[in-house]
Amino acid sequence: MQTMAIIGAQWGDEGKGKITDLLAEKCDLVVRYQGGHNAGHTIWVNGQKTVLHVIPSGVLHPHCLSVIGHGVVLEPENFFTELNRIKKVTKVSPDNLKLSSSATVITSYHKLLDAAREDQGPEKIGTTGKGIGPAYEDKVSRRGIKVKDLLDKDTLVRRLSSGYAEKAILFKHLYQIDIPSIDEEVERLYNHGQNLKEYVVDTFSLIDEKLAQGKRVLFEGAQGILLDIDYGTYPYVTSSSTTASGIYTGAGIPGRKLEETIGVAKAYTTRVGEGPFPTELIDEMGALIQQKGSEIGATTGRKRRCGWIDIPLLKYAVKCSQLTSIALTKLDILSNLSELKACYAYEVNGKVVDCAYPGINLYGAKPLYKDFTPFTDDFDGKSTSKEFDAYVSFIQENLGIPVGIYAYGPDRNQVVFRQDYSK
Repeated sequence: MQTMAIIGAQWGDEGKGKITDLLAEKCDLVVRYQGGHNAGHTIWVNGQKTVLHVIPSGVLHPHCLSVIGHGVVLEPENFFTELNRIKKVTKVSPDNLKLSSSATVITSYHKLLDAAREDQGPEKIGTTGKGIGPAYEDKVSRRGIKVKDLLDKDTLVRRLSSGYAEKAILFKHLYQIDIPSIDEEVERLYNHGQNLKEYVVDTFSLIDEKLAQGKRVLFEGAQGILLDIDYGTYPYVTSSSTTASGIYTGAGIPGRKLEETIGVAKAYTTRVGEGPFPTELIDEMGALIQQKGSEIGATTGRKRRCGWIDIPLLKYAVKCSQLTSIALTKLDILSNLSELKACYAYEVNGKVVDCAYPGINLYGAKPLYKDFTPFTDDFDGKSTSKEFDAYVSFIQENLGIPVGIYAYGPDRNQVVFRQDYSK
């Protein structure tokens, strides 16, 4: 197996970083293919916490080459802040970290525009305000700044000027916000470019070369399938392709196909920000799960909404990203609860629906639950209780794919591989 992907199967925050970190040990490249620093992957190693935002999770393995693909949007200042912090934990250099020359750059204008829209718009999307959406907008409208543009000042002036006049009018007359001049922004970004250039390569040809050499490549997604710009719960989504299709557009698998696509899902469901959430628990149980699971965003610091596991949404995730197996995380949080439920279907307009297809109004979906005998496993030994096995088996049977991994804590040694991904 040469190609594998780790993708969030819910609304993000599923524990992808830890799974990627473990599987990266058997891989040669870890490639981040979409999103920006609006996502956070938390990894615990020997009790030490490391939070990554845009640098791939493979960076903690010295043998692994970490690659930031062209589908990522990069804020240079944030990149260096994260890089300097990671260098205190592990060795990072241009030898083991590469950045696509075609990745889109987040400018000061993007961050200001993102924050202004969220503060003044009639509909709150729940954006992190980090400029991700506006940067993708400029990319699609062919006004984006690429990493390679930061390496030449004349090119940077020309590229920035193409969209500056429009933005200046928006900020002055609509949002009443002062913005940096072209000269100020050019100087800032060009200086960053001089520090970035030793990391910059054509990552598409790099991946092509490594695959031709027989190297193993692991693609790491940010956020989750249900936040995908096309497949997610629009408009409460991110601005990139978080599904497996984003790998082909945001990094490329030259002449290949994905051989294994692992969907990471919590043993319950969480969501940050606005949007529909059929199984949300707005009661003491929801508060308890939130407290036990420390459900606070690594990037935003916002509390996550919590609810029972949602099989219809996971079925949809399996279908739209062709998931081949599931990694089930945070199983320990459900241990010793007074009750345990799983949503196996919805009632929508008097009909039972077992897959959350996009045409369904999730606000009007009434979850139908199966009750389970709560398990009390402490996960100290290798064996599990019949109650625990019943819960995991129900999820596996309803999704039609195996639960190949389950995790019961934050550290590397709190993961059980039920399927061999090393071959």
